[in-house]
Amino acid sequence: MIGAATTFQDPRKGGDLLIQALSLLPDSLKANIVLLTLGTGGEAMAENGGIETLNLGYVGGDRLKSIAYSAADLCIFPTRADNLPLVLQESMACGTPMVSFKVGGVPDLVRPDVTGYLAQPKDAQDFCNGIIQLLEDNALREQMSQNCRTIACEEYSIELQAQRYISLYKQVLGITE
Repeated sequence: MIGAATTFQDPRKGGDLLIQALSLLPDSLKANIVLLTLGTGGEAMAENGGIETLNLGYVGGDRLKSIAYSAADLCIFPTRADNLPLVLQESMACGTPMVSFKVGGVPDLVRPDVTGYLAQPKDAQDFCNGIIQLLEDNALREQMSQNCRTIACEEYSIELQAQRYISLYKQVLGITE
């Protein structure tokens, strides 16, 4: 399981909600998972969650990030406010299903029963339920993994994004073909 934030102390990033959700996990599940954190402040997760935690700190390179995401069964992102989070886009590109809150642009990426689980905003119990569901249902998680990768390639490829910018610029400039 991977959790990522620039800093978990930022209230918008939901570190407190993550700690609450992790504390609600059954002991049997806690004993069998490792929480891999990216960003600063992940040490607090180890102290408060009762779960073995490995904090990688800030990870700058795309290759290292892709290794971390690909090693995880699940990406948990307890944000209170985000537009179209890069963390979730990176997770999708690596085929890692996600659990997050239904806020801002998150539902564009975390699609219920397709790419992950969307919890109700600020509801640590619902967030916990999503973690449990995806960790316990291997078949669902595997299907979501495949869906994540497919959607990332089909909807968020660099080529498609470049073409969308070109079309937008042409529209703004009044250029027709």
